[in-house]
Amino acid sequence: MKRTGNQTQWAGQFGVAHELSRRGYLVSFTLGNAPAVDLLCISPKGYEFSIQVKSLKSKGYFPYQKSLLEVDPNLHFVFVLIPPITTKTNVLPVEYFVLNNEQFHTLVEEENHRQKEEERKRGRPYAEFPPSMYYRTLSKSEFLNAWHNLPE
Repeated sequence: MKRTGNQTQWAGQFGVAHELSRRGYLVSFTLGNAPAVDLLCISPKGYEFSIQVKSLKSKGYFPYQKSLLEVDPNLHFVFVLIPPITTKTNVLPVEYFVLNNEQFHTLVEEENHRQKEEERKRGRPYAEFPPSMYYRTLSKSEFLNAWHNLPE
């Protein structure tokens, strides 16, 4: 059976909750009742914060809501790449890119600049589409499994 986008999103949320629980965080799911928040968390030292999880099954664009561009220092982001298992011997690891709010906004600016540069090279603008973060923009060692970017 083919995996749907909904399955990928749930796999990402549960994977993030698993990783946080292993590290001593308390995690609660909003179950879609809070559009900008997927997980409500309490750090091992008692700091309360929330997480927006974005998941993909291939190295493309992670779409996100425009409302996430509002600065909220308590909102953190985890982008999850969940590659399909193609064979018993070819199992690629799940990749977690963990960002605080400031890092997210810095990458949004970088991604906007990258997209404008691509349009300049192309000679015309691309069609209007929702805001999104390209996998290559995110895939930096400073964000990969960077659970330290979350409150302690």
